[in-house]
Amino acid sequence: MPAPVAAAYFHEELSASEPPEGFDEPDYYPKVTVVASHEGQVGRASQFRAVLQRLSGADVELAVLSKTRMRKGEQYYEPYLVGNVKGRKCILIDDIVNTGTTLISNIQSLKQEGAESIYAWATHGVFGPKEGNDAPERLQEMEALEYLLISNSVINPRILPPKIRLLNIAPLMAEAIARALHDQSISSILSMDPNEEVERYDG
Repeated sequence: MPAPVAAAYFHEELSASEPPEGFDEPDYYPKVTVVASHEGQVGRASQFRAVLQRLSGADVELAVLSKTRMRKGEQYYEPYLVGNVKGRKCILIDDIVNTGTTLISNIQSLKQEGAESIYAWATHGVFGPKEGNDAPERLQEMEALEYLLISNSVINPRILPPKIRLLNIAPLMAEAIARALHDQSISSILSMDPNEEVERYDG
């Protein structure tokens, strides 16, 4: 549910991007590819892409990092890219980031494939105490990663480094609860139709 809000967050950031040297068009928007972290995230990535396209009016591409098992019986997977990321700003989409292993591997793959810059969105960041998980610190050290955006759906008992940003979804959740109590449509909260009149309960 927070994905459209995250897409709006990235849209604001991308809208502020500096155009390349010599570009004289008044309305510049960078070339963007939304990347599903694996096959199971294609649905989330497609929804994210649809919102970003609607907000920007630009042609946002979709790609997927397909997990290919290296050898029979092994649990190690090598990401295989399906789609175009070369020279483009890429936004990786996943539902949960925990150890950071998959995310780091995906970032490295996109960089090798020529991505101009790499961002990431994960609905839940489950890191736990610093003593048991160094994923935030390893992500902070990745030069190829601009930043990772996560929602504040999970309480992390630690200070997260600057490259991990928190998206406050409390107003969205409050609105959803109020609508459920009043037997109103929850999905319409995220309607992108400017002509649709929707009664709100968030004060």
